[in-house]
Amino acid sequence: MLKVAIIGYGGIAGAHAPSWQLLEERGKAKLVAVCDIDPDNFSATVETNINSGRELPADVRTYTDYKEMLANEELDLVDICLPTPLHKDVTIDVLNSGINVQCEKPMARNYAQTQEMIAAAKASGKILMIGLGLRFAVEYEYVKKLIESGEYGRPVAASFQRLSGPPLWSRWHSWYMNHEESGGCLLDMHIHDVDMVRHLFGEPKAVSCVTQDLYAGDDVVHSRFIYDDLAVTAVGDWSLEGTGFYCGYRIAFEKATVICEMSKVTVYPRGGEAFEPELNGDNFFTRELTVISDAVAGNGEVAVTPPQSAAKSIRLCELLKESANANGAIVSCDELKD
Repeated sequence: MLKVAIIGYGGIAGAHAPSWQLLEERGKAKLVAVCDIDPDNFSATVETNINSGRELPADVRTYTDYKEMLANEELDLVDICLPTPLHKDVTIDVLNSGINVQCEKPMARNYAQTQEMIAAAKASGKILMIGLGLRFAVEYEYVKKLIESGEYGRPVAASFQRLSGPPLWSRWHSWYMNHEESGGCLLDMHIHDVDMVRHLFGEPKAVSCVTQDLYAGDDVVHSRFIYDDLAVTAVGDWSLEGTGFYCGYRIAFEKATVICEMSKVTVYPRGGEAFEPELNGDNFFTRELTVISDAVAGNGEVAVTPPQSAAKSIRLCELLKESANANGAIVSCDELKD
């Protein structure tokens, strides 16, 4: 069984921990150590926009210095759940220690940092996977299969939404509200749908984006992705204080419309009866951690989220920011198509 550690035990790590416990039950991997600079985080309640479990098994060892943990533990895989500005340096340190890495999204604060991470993975010979969870979510996997099969014809229009109150819950100096560290909603939350647009439809020809600043900057994001024969928009907004989290999509095909509201998917065939497809499987945290565990164990690859693709999603966010800085000007995406 693989030996796994988590670095950074904030909100998202609390969502990963139950999945690691499930993978232990399945005989794949065991969480043996957790590191966080704040020891109170090992037991603190962290209120986020997702439900998560925080309780650690009694036999999980805890550290406040990740380098001490790397020196003391024999690890096969490290799950990095740190704030974005720490991803690059810690990922490279872990890879250089000869340990495989699963790193939460966004991959890094900017595209240049992603290239350093990819180079470190190549030099170390270890696996690096980025946790772009929607690629593993059954409700998004379903619509990708519809696009690939052509069951309802080609897609003609799509819209995506990811909405939330502001992430004021961070216990580490409110880093979400510091644009230099988080990149605002555009890089931290909107990137999920930016990445999914690429995953479903390929690279856009160009983009246009407008944003509004209310908290950290780029807190309200309206993006348009330009294709030859497809209309695609996405809205990211974490300024909705007092509201609950919401995400979804509406994709119109030639012969049907598919709507996702949170985890509920409904298909509306043109001229037919609406139905809810049966979508079964683990949540996306468990599915993505299963993929990286199997890859480390030599039983598969990380083909769903290779770091090179995750890096391009960072670059596309930078192009959207370039457009927003120019009041929504159209910005070419030709560089993404190599």
